[in-house]
Amino acid sequence: MLTSTEQITHKLNDTKKEIDRLADRRSEQLANPINYVENELKIANLQGQITGYEEALRLLES
Repeated sequence: MLTSTEQITHKLNDTKKEIDRLADRRSEQLANPINYVENELKIANLQGQITGYEEALRLLES
């Protein structure tokens, strides 16, 4: 069974991979401005999640 730190680290890594995937879409021709904005909002949301995961890890380690 994974510890809390391992679980958070796993979620953190998965979220970073998703940001990389969405960032790659920036270089593609997104069909319309709505798709571009939606992609950027998803990236911003995931960046917020990463901040939360990093803070949780910091608190667990202290």
